[in-house]
Amino acid sequence: MKVIVNTSDIRWWFWLVTLVFIIAALLGWEPGYLIVILISAVQVVFFLVQEKSVSAYPVQIRIVYFLFSLFGLAPGLLRIIMYIVLLLGTIMVTFFGRCMIAQLLKLMPWNKKRTVRLN
Repeated sequence: MKVIVNTSDIRWWFWLVTLVFIIAALLGWEPGYLIVILISAVQVVFFLVQEKSVSAYPVQIRIVYFLFSLFGLAPGLLRIIMYIVLLLGTIMVTFFGRCMIAQLLKLMPWNKKRTVRLN
């Protein structure tokens, strides 16, 4: 896989900043979970305004990601496991342009005729 770094794109920065706070949260900094949730919510709004449709792939991806980020509110092991999954997924999106959520959303009936698009 080829490493992709696009510092001129705000969407890339969203993922990088989210990645930093996921790592901070997993290392024990409790506010990191809330910051990840907040960044994820901001992304939903940002992409909804940009795309003007909840059905747009980038919006769907951010909604699902936001819902997963809410596991940061759960206590104990469940929170850690889900944030490790988010960590791996966010690394894939940030540095390799691969998104597991987008691939899963492509299988949904309402997306059968769409092409996968991360941004």
